[in-house]
Amino acid sequence: MGNGTLDRANPVLQTPSNLPPITRVRCGYYHTAARDQEGRWWVWGSNEQGQLGDDKKHVKKPALLPMTLSRHKIITPVADVDGGYGHTLLLLEDGRVLTMGNHSEGQRGIDPEAEDADVPAVNEVAVDKVTAIAAGSHHNLVVVAGEVYAWGSDEFGQVSGGGPPAEDGDHRTATVTKVQGLPSATDDPVVHISAGIAHSAAQTASGRIFVWGCGSNGQLGDLSLPEASKVRELNPDDVARHS
Repeated sequence: MGNGTLDRANPVLQTPSNLPPITRVRCGYYHTAARDQEGRWWVWGSNEQGQLGDDKKHVKKPALLPMTLSRHKIITPVADVDGGYGHTLLLLEDGRVLTMGNHSEGQRGIDPEAEDADVPAVNEVAVDKVTAIAAGSHHNLVVVAGEVYAWGSDEFGQVSGGGPPAEDGDHRTATVTKVQGLPSATDDPVVHISAGIAHSAAQTASGRIFVWGCGSNGQLGDLSLPEASKVRELNPDDVARHS
């Protein structure tokens, strides 16, 4: 809650302590980030997996993210933040991407088999000139020149866009991979992305919506789809028909 406590149940609306006026909020599973009017990012919540880059288990009150990053010699301003289950995705103003937290599914762009002791608190992912980011539970999406790239858990095809991975293969990928099946950047570039627990979505400049990954709860707009689906264009009429 950012109010200095660890109370699990908060039936009354809480206000995080000592925050200046806020213009943007991002939430992970157990952690929160907020951007103030001066462009500074504040973070609070669980840091049990290092997702806030701090040395405390919990950050009970909002703390400035630049102070955390400066300890790792990162001084470039942060443009955007998004949170997954136990990791955090950072977009710097120069288009580089950093991650913090859990790496067990390759969501940090680091070998998921790497020992925790060998994993840096903050790392740069092998991708640049990024204009948008989105963190799912254990996967990430980014936009580069109107195209979508992803990495992390591909258990339901939420990274590759190609449907279910091979049964005998490892669904985890730390390699930044171009999502297949979306319109070309020259025809209709992607301008917005979003990531759920195990599914992904993208909006193009013309307003078309594409979804892929796990659809077992209707999150892809069609309950008849297989559990792991390839990239498909979402038709609002289909959503209305299946609702």
